[in-house]
Amino acid sequence: MPIGNLTSQIFSNIYLNELDCFVKHKLKVKGYLRYGDDFLLFESSKIKLEKMRKETIDFLSNELKLSINPKNDQIVKVRHGLKFLGIEIWPSGRRLIMRNRKRIEERLNLRNISSYYGLIKQHEVHQMKKWFDWEILNRFL
Repeated sequence: MPIGNLTSQIFSNIYLNELDCFVKHKLKVKGYLRYGDDFLLFESSKIKLEKMRKETIDFLSNELKLSINPKNDQIVKVRHGLKFLGIEIWPSGRRLIMRNRKRIEERLNLRNISSYYGLIKQHEVHQMKKWFDWEILNRFL
């Protein structure tokens, strides 16, 4: 089944509901964010977070028969920022990662203007919004 398929999104929500319950009710983590099979845990204590990481990996392995990609299994201080779902996130704000910015520039056409506009409006700073407006004027008017 293709990853972007709607049914794969539904199945991931159904299957990973067990993970949601485990993290919220057993670990009682300060912050938890999951989209599809990507998730983040937030905790102020690094020691607690390392313990939660081990318990989560054990739960996924033993209960759901899933494994964590070692490349994405990392503990990061929030102030250093993190990349999640194509966005760089800091306590002070967020922006699209460079790959997505370039992709917008390459793929922009009349059919996807509104989609990209929403993405930029949601996650970008004033300078990128200004560039996008000028790009639309230059290309399509």
